[in-house]
Amino acid sequence: MTATVCGAATLTITPPVIFDCSNGLATATLTWSGATGPVEITVGQPNGTALTGFASPSGSTITGNWVIDGMTFYLVDQAGLTEASAVAQVSCGGTPRTIDQGLSNGSYFPLAVGNTWVYKYNDRSVTASYLIQAITGTQTAGSMTYFVLTQTSPAQTTTMLLRGDDNGVIWQSTSSGDQVYLDPNAPGTQQVGYAGPLGSFSNAVMPPAQVMASLNRVTSIFVRGIGLVNQQSNLMEGSSGGFNSGFDLVDVRVDGVHLSVPAPKLSLAIEATDLDLTHQLAPNCAVPCYFVACGLVVGTDPPNTYRPCAQARIDSFASQPGYTVLLQLLSPAGTSLFQSSAAAGLDYIRIPLYIPTTGNGFTLLPPGDYTLSATLRAAGATLAFSNLTVHIQ
Repeated sequence: MTATVCGAATLTITPPVIFDCSNGLATATLTWSGATGPVEITVGQPNGTALTGFASPSGSTITGNWVIDGMTFYLVDQAGLTEASAVAQVSCGGTPRTIDQGLSNGSYFPLAVGNTWVYKYNDRSVTASYLIQAITGTQTAGSMTYFVLTQTSPAQTTTMLLRGDDNGVIWQSTSSGDQVYLDPNAPGTQQVGYAGPLGSFSNAVMPPAQVMASLNRVTSIFVRGIGLVNQQSNLMEGSSGGFNSGFDLVDVRVDGVHLSVPAPKLSLAIEATDLDLTHQLAPNCAVPCYFVACGLVVGTDPPNTYRPCAQARIDSFASQPGYTVLLQLLSPAGTSLFQSSAAAGLDYIRIPLYIPTTGNGFTLLPPGDYTLSATLRAAGATLAFSNLTVHIQ
């Protein structure tokens, strides 16, 4: 949700409705722009708990896993005036778009710019190569608009022009005019099931086999809502007859849905890769004390303390049970300044941008290019790693 209170400043919470949550708690990204000067985000009320320190007029930050439905965030300037506000919408029991809904209503070949299919390919001379097909744009031919399907392999890159009609037929533009590329209702088309690397699907069609001039017999299977999932080419006769080539779908991104073969993954992000400590524009993670005997409470900071930090986001997966993720901040010389274990799956970790000294003292990190590093390990082996360069000024 986005709201503007005064001026042109905006504060946006993404996603607009948070479905990825449990027990009513969620994590959100807040983005602001158009402020009149340095601003901070507060929680609950304009003079409430500060989520950030005073930062530049435009920026973003990620909360921890504590956002609840109806929680209000305020964008407040140095004079205490509210420039914008936004209310979080959290729906742990809601129903976001599901894959099943997309499949049941989709085309057997979804055409939209950005849709991408990755196939594992084998032929008589190559094993476990990969083909990538992607809708890379649109093109007008005659009075019709077509989607450009680009296929990339280690050997070559080819394109074809495709369009769909209201009957679910996919047409291909050729030098001889439009030809049917796929008609799921054509005579001879079989309703089949398909089981492959991405799982089992019941709503699939196999059009009649095509016999090419080279005596190749080509069969294809299309799954509703996903597209082409399998193709096999067999030589029909001669002493060399039999399997010629084939591929199976192993990764697909279609209309916001992403399916992939389970494999180790690790993604790493930080709220900003350029952090200004000199002008105190990075978030302030100092712990203030709100009562008289502050000096007696360990861990609290005196008034006006600037203890900068940044929040890292780690998203990991591995099929091996008990895998670990190590997060480190490395100095320009490669020395580890901070390290922490990240929880499996999605985790947020606060990175101190200072070096502790004696007692409760600290010194800010000097300017330079630092490395934020995450390593995913299981059974003593590194399965994935990710690095980010973080510039501190």
